[in-house]
Amino acid sequence: MNINQVILKTKRLEEMKKFYRDILELPIEIVTNGSFKIKFGLTIVEFTNFHEAEEPFYHFAFDIPKNQFQAAKEWVKQKVTLLKEEDQDEVYFASIKANSLYFEDPSGNIVEFIARLDNPSSNVPFTAANIIKMSEISLVVKDKVQAAKQLRGLSIVERDGEEVTNDNTLSFMTKGDLPVYLLLVNPKRRWFFSNKVAAVFPLDIMLDSKINIGVNDYNKFYIE
Repeated sequence: MNINQVILKTKRLEEMKKFYRDILELPIEIVTNGSFKIKFGLTIVEFTNFHEAEEPFYHFAFDIPKNQFQAAKEWVKQKVTLLKEEDQDEVYFASIKANSLYFEDPSGNIVEFIARLDNPSSNVPFTAANIIKMSEISLVVKDKVQAAKQLRGLSIVERDGEEVTNDNTLSFMTKGDLPVYLLLVNPKRRWFFSNKVAAVFPLDIMLDSKINIGVNDYNKFYIE
């Protein structure tokens, strides 16, 4: 399972375009009056105008080379302020042997760079061009158990056989051996490295299996 493309909503389209183009120095792929697309390694991310009252925001993670976590951290720190958890601006996940850092973009999205031990390495200086792909995207849903049941029908199952419950834990859903995850999240859960709490907003995820998964404009989980 790989994430080919995601479509996310924003109320700050011009600010977001300038941020990703001018601050993170990523090439903008396609621009329309109401959207723009950026390619992060193997994954295309499209940001589109949101016309409702709320300010949508999401959490997503990008894989970076396994040997470039500190280089990526120094690169990011020159451009944005790193988010902190208990006064720490990075975290090591011993269970998956990975280092992560977090920052926000102008829409308040919680962006994560993660260097997993199994990621490829790189010998060129770190820039945004070194991003490998989106490896995690969070799905805030009203009923995690029901969403997990639907995903199992596609052989997208719980990581390490972890049971999905409607509590405030993150539920990592995956398929095959690649460390690529759809994270099922309950509303009102505080995001790691943030004071924000999760809320349901529309998004669309296109997998390499030609399956679309997401939350529609009526905040309902769907699979197509």
